[in-house]
Amino acid sequence: MSLNVIKEHPDKFSKGLLNKLSLLSNQILHDYEKHDLEINLKLISSEEMIILNETFRQKSADTNLLAFPADPASINFTKELGDIAICIPFMESEASALDIDLDNHMMHLVAHGVLHLLGFDHINEKDANLMESHEINYLKNFNIANPY
Repeated sequence: MSLNVIKEHPDKFSKGLLNKLSLLSNQILHDYEKHDLEINLKLISSEEMIILNETFRQKSADTNLLAFPADPASINFTKELGDIAICIPFMESEASALDIDLDNHMMHLVAHGVLHLLGFDHINEKDANLMESHEINYLKNFNIANPY
């Protein structure tokens, strides 16, 4: 599996972050026997995120992350599980407001996005608790404190 990172903005993260993001996504996918699949991660602007959020969720607002699972019928052919879009300005603002390390916040968001691609959601409290517990456990493997 590989994590294809597409970034059009200056790098604001540590040099080792991309490697850690790849290790994290590989670990999650391995646990769900999806280790042969690829994920596309695009780091985008607020303007791009607002367009995506409006187009796909009918919400005219910025957000930190959107996940787009691939059509199950195409996964065997494309070997792609889906796409994750992370809004860098929104993420930076969140990290600052929460007083957390930017790299750690990015790790959390990628774990969250990969779990979304695997079918996890947080629409109701039970599902949210399950998803959060998985995120906490994966982040713990990288010595990242519980983000909740």
